[in-house]
Amino acid sequence: MSNGSDSLKLITEFFALLDEPKSEDDYLLSEYTTGNRKIVIVQTVQELELAIKSLKKTKLIGFDSEQKPTFKKGEKANKISLIQIANADECYLIQVLKIKDITPLLDFIRDRNYVKIGINLVGDKKALYDEFKIHMKGTLDLDGILTKLTSKNSIGAKKVAKVFLNKNIQKSKKVSVSNWEADVLSDKQIKYASEDATVVYDTIFHLIKEYPFVLKAMPQWFEENFENGGYSS
Repeated sequence: MSNGSDSLKLITEFFALLDEPKSEDDYLLSEYTTGNRKIVIVQTVQELELAIKSLKKTKLIGFDSEQKPTFKKGEKANKISLIQIANADECYLIQVLKIKDITPLLDFIRDRNYVKIGINLVGDKKALYDEFKIHMKGTLDLDGILTKLTSKNSIGAKKVAKVFLNKNIQKSKKVSVSNWEADVLSDKQIKYASEDATVVYDTIFHLIKEYPFVLKAMPQWFEENFENGGYSS
């Protein structure tokens, strides 16, 4: 930003988007996709090790997880069955229940040097602690940042994609409550899961580029590292 007027213009545009999102019906928007990313299904220890090695080339990743839903009140939650991790070039769908040793994944999740970007990560953190007794570290909750700026309720992936990326992301309720423990994921499950991880990654970079002041709403450690070039690669 070159001066105060530029900053004010950006802030005005930012809040206008959130308060009065563009009026186009969803079907008029172009569909959000994972772009040219390579989508990789991970099912073995060897595949997991290769995935983590590749992911460690960058410091920022999109993150999400899935569990087979429960339908009865008071029923114990199912184990985490899928963890999705994405960067600019790849999106890994890690079928946790099929892998004998997920230690490399757990170590990566609790490594604060790799920033996990997500929406409403509270649930993911709780599930990870309940099941594996680990604390997810280095997290950046996009939902929390936007609600902090606007004092609005949870925004969610669909609105984030529409408001900031001008894209329509398909969020099928039927797919969201499907069997994530399936031995073979369906094409619809793969699309749903991968887009959940990539949309937060794409949105955070868009926000920082178009609305630099958003950095001020982020944790201080992230702002400092970003400004010092710590997340440039």
